[in-house]
Amino acid sequence: MEKITVAAHTKEAQWPLGDDQYSHCPTPSCDTVYFTAAGRVLRRADVKTRVTFKERSSPRPLCYCKQVTEEDVIRAIDNGARTLEAVKRVTGIGGGGHCKVTNPAGRCCSRNYGPFVEAELTKRGLSGQAPIQLGP
Repeated sequence: MEKITVAAHTKEAQWPLGDDQYSHCPTPSCDTVYFTAAGRVLRRADVKTRVTFKERSSPRPLCYCKQVTEEDVIRAIDNGARTLEAVKRVTGIGGGGHCKVTNPAGRCCSRNYGPFVEAELTKRGLSGQAPIQLGP
């Protein structure tokens, strides 16, 4: 993981970060967000960004570049979005291009928001339905 990602999300009280390579912990139940092979650990309390899969309460970010939350996606679906493309159109989710800095995982959020949208559509029995026209 690039240091710019870790620095963008870590509270200044934890600086300097040193020269070690950081890794990101993707386990939802683990309090660790970043760690190094040398044993430095940065926990949820050490970062200033809400980390989607580690959060248990709202708002839960899905797209950091466009600042779209799970709640925004649910609202779009409740208001008629029936496909991932429709959700993208309504919320603006995806395609921000600044993932390395804005996303605490340092990568594109699509691996999180795509499955979330599909799961929400499936939960409502809407997956695979023909899209409806939203707006002009």
